[in-house]
Amino acid sequence: MPDDLPILLDGGEGDGGGQRLRTALALSCVTGRAFTAVGFRAGRPDPGLRGSHLLAARAAARLCDAVLGGDEVGSPRLEFAPRRPVVPVEGLELDAGASGSTALLLQTVCWPLSLAGGPSTLVLRGATHQAQAPTFHDLALAWCPAVARLGFQVEVSLQAAGFLAGGGGEVSVRIDPAHAMPPLDLRHRGTLREVEVISLGGGVDAEVADRLAARAVRSLRALGVAAEAERLPLPVRGSAGSHVLLVASFERSRSSHGAVAGREPGGVDPVDSAVADLREHLTRGGAVESHLADQLVVPAALLAAGLVPQPPGVVPASRWSVGEVSAHLLDVAAVVPRFLDVEVAVLGRLGEQGEVRVQPRGAGLEVTALAPPEGAP
Repeated sequence: MPDDLPILLDGGEGDGGGQRLRTALALSCVTGRAFTAVGFRAGRPDPGLRGSHLLAARAAARLCDAVLGGDEVGSPRLEFAPRRPVVPVEGLELDAGASGSTALLLQTVCWPLSLAGGPSTLVLRGATHQAQAPTFHDLALAWCPAVARLGFQVEVSLQAAGFLAGGGGEVSVRIDPAHAMPPLDLRHRGTLREVEVISLGGGVDAEVADRLAARAVRSLRALGVAAEAERLPLPVRGSAGSHVLLVASFERSRSSHGAVAGREPGGVDPVDSAVADLREHLTRGGAVESHLADQLVVPAALLAAGLVPQPPGVVPASRWSVGEVSAHLLDVAAVVPRFLDVEVAVLGRLGEQGEVRVQPRGAGLEVTALAPPEGAP
């Protein structure tokens, strides 16, 4: 397809949600390639674009002065056409909406800003701690260190927490230019070194965080995992809730497992959910937990495409194992090669253990999954 024609994406394929759109927005900003997403979220009870999708598209459009078409709630089609390269920004304020995820918005705009040629600073407003999205502390404790291993330096600072649909959250961000790093090879995580329990509460009694921390430590001990607990109060504006996060540090990787609870009756039990997620990760294996696995594909692909200069003789091929191949991972793997001249291989079936390999197209490197050593976790 000639570069001057928009890339056509089927928004109803795969998981059919925002992951495909956010990936396309980021890579369209990077490459300058226009795209059109059609049939967005087809087959859903509420098909078409939602408010959070529109805010992400408009935020990305501000970076590259893109022309938008179909940017209305319920629209099954979105057109996005960049008109200029992305340049560094200072103090740019972006709104994810009261119930929109600041983390997902950051993961949309950070990649083009990392390649803009200079440092950028942002202020993001919206929800910082909500279900079905990375929380601020997932970003700070797991995602930022992981993308740093690929050469992408992102620093986040919490000004105010926003729980669930209450909004009021605010995050300050600094993004430095990406730099060369050795190729990422995370096929084995190594031995579990420690698990830290972090119990966070905002707008709730301190005793709530204490009880959640104590319960999490007891639950982990029942699994044979010793853990230390830390309790942290969070500043809030107009919302309240609790967040339990378990940070597991292995010899070669780190993973975060958490859940958020608000004041709504009948909500999720954050301790049970977080412990179950960690138990699943320990049982399945994989150096990278399933949520982080799809979030590494775009930065790895930017390296493989040669957009971050590498030392002579270094082939920028990255690989990592994952305990569970997710629909989001398959969605990102399908979209990335539409914009970048790279190969993305996901070895493993949906819901099963697998391996991800991202490399320059035609690199000719083997992509066979490497079996773990006998007795490895």
